[in-house]
Amino acid sequence: MWCHMNSKDRYSDIITKLQASKAAMRCNDMIVMLERLGFTIRDGKKEGHKIVLHSGILNFHATSFTCGHGRNPEIKSAYITNLLKVLRRYEAEILGFLEKRDEH
Repeated sequence: MWCHMNSKDRYSDIITKLQASKAAMRCNDMIVMLERLGFTIRDGKKEGHKIVLHSGILNFHATSFTCGHGRNPEIKSAYITNLLKVLRRYEAEILGFLEKRDEH
């Protein structure tokens, strides 16, 4: 179903999920959601540390979050709040990127 949504609906769906699950978001779920918005996730220098990049957003350098330890751990709410701020700040650029990607 998700692939049949337009870019604005996909973006809104992810924002809603992040807002609703601030205290219970798993690392793998966060990675999947960010990748659906065109972000690239790389491992940082420390275990569980993730670097978040987006080649389609001008003047966006990077942000990060930490997954913690163990298999698919939960992300602390402070990281989710920060990622929500990034997504909202770059909403227009993300939507433009998604629309261009969907055309191809």
